[in-house]
Amino acid sequence: MDKSIEEVWSKGFQNNKSLIPPVIVDLYNKKSILTVEKLKSASKKDNWSIIPIAIITLIFFIINSKLILGLYISALMLSMFFINRKRLEFLNTINTSESCFQYLKKLQKMIKNNVNFYTRLLGIGLPLFAYIGFCIFISESNQYEHILETYSLKKILITSIILLTTFSFIGIGCYRLTNYLIYGRLIKKIDEMIDELDLLNK
Repeated sequence: MDKSIEEVWSKGFQNNKSLIPPVIVDLYNKKSILTVEKLKSASKKDNWSIIPIAIITLIFFIINSKLILGLYISALMLSMFFINRKRLEFLNTINTSESCFQYLKKLQKMIKNNVNFYTRLLGIGLPLFAYIGFCIFISESNQYEHILETYSLKKILITSIILLTTFSFIGIGCYRLTNYLIYGRLIKKIDEMIDELDLLNK
């Protein structure tokens, strides 16, 4: 071939009235739709994996005589499952009959909104829920009175703040890491396709 694909794309996208060569349109559509389908599949598997983990967690705490704590943590996991399912509904609203650039831009925006949502949720919500779980653990371990007798109110307050801050960093860090490991390559592909299409449109 005398001309590279990039050159053909460039001519096809010179202006909005230009017609993109059908072969290139088909190639790019297949590539983008395949990426979206992989993203849907990965997110579905990731979310459903919460269910067995919640069950195993509950069994573990029951065995260790921490029924209330086990129920609490399992309930939080199940809540996250339903929140995830609701938040991931946007993947089914992506209209791939639109131009690649249009629906990939919408997908990119939705992904960023989700990342911001979960960062806030895990950065603020997780510390509070984790702290409640920690208090339940102390209560079920019959250590409540011992802690009050051993530590001053000031020390308990400082320790609580440290725990909340630690839970916040752990929550955000774990989310960012798992998000990168599970979705990193797919998100990168989407960003790259958008950058290429944006360049070709100029």
